[in-house]
Amino acid sequence: MKKLGTFALTLALAGAMTLPACATEGLLISANPNAYSTTITLNGETLNTAGIPASSDSLIPLRLVAEADHGSAYWDQENNESWFYFGDNLITVKFADNSIWVGEESVKSQAEVVDGVTFVSASVLSLLDGYTVEWADPTTDGSEAVTITTPNNDPMVKAAYSIMDAAGMGYGMRMDGQQLAETYQIPADAFEQVIAFFPMITNPDTLILGKLAEGADVEAVKTAVEAYRQQQEDTFSWYLSQNLPKVQDARVVVEGDWFLFLIAEDADAGEAAFHSFVEAQG
Repeated sequence: MKKLGTFALTLALAGAMTLPACATEGLLISANPNAYSTTITLNGETLNTAGIPASSDSLIPLRLVAEADHGSAYWDQENNESWFYFGDNLITVKFADNSIWVGEESVKSQAEVVDGVTFVSASVLSLLDGYTVEWADPTTDGSEAVTITTPNNDPMVKAAYSIMDAAGMGYGMRMDGQQLAETYQIPADAFEQVIAFFPMITNPDTLILGKLAEGADVEAVKTAVEAYRQQQEDTFSWYLSQNLPKVQDARVVVEGDWFLFLIAEDADAGEAAFHSFVEAQG
């Protein structure tokens, strides 16, 4: 399936609005008044479906799952369609006919809208790279349970989000090692695995979390991230200067084979979450 580039996705997400009830006349609306009964487990966590209305069997509330997977939803009022972001993947629902599109390809099944909540077949997610969907056998009362696994199930990716949440940091633009090297001259070959989140314009919040490669030139990495930090300090010394203390409190931490660079509102809490992650690795 065709994917959007990370930078393009971030620009779109920067303008994202809260998705409103977008059902209009002529849409398929379920009259079932009961509450949603399917248990959804995403990357090992059971999602809270309280307040979600009932749908037809084997459908999932798309916005709930997207946001739980650190994605987003946006309603394009002019075209009467919604965009659901899963990393670099885009699922579009066009409400004129409830058609579903993954990237630029149409999916045979149709969406269902109930009280403004958009539902799709869980099999739609299995069309995304790295996503798997498994249904359990129905229970005696007929209720269903589905387990969804995504690329965000990677332990280091989970750790990155946990550190950002603890530090009160916005997620920003996600980058891999190659993008780090190309955009910020941070040596990608120093890492066996690395994940990073960089800000757009209005704040300096940044995270780099990586496992260092054997024989990595750690000083070269530190020099590169300090150059980036200094650039941020130069910028926020005159622009939105309320962010300057965060930049000046930036953390560079090396513990064993693990590396952290962090600019965030609560760097202490973020660093503590990093140490807990490293300790859990044994």
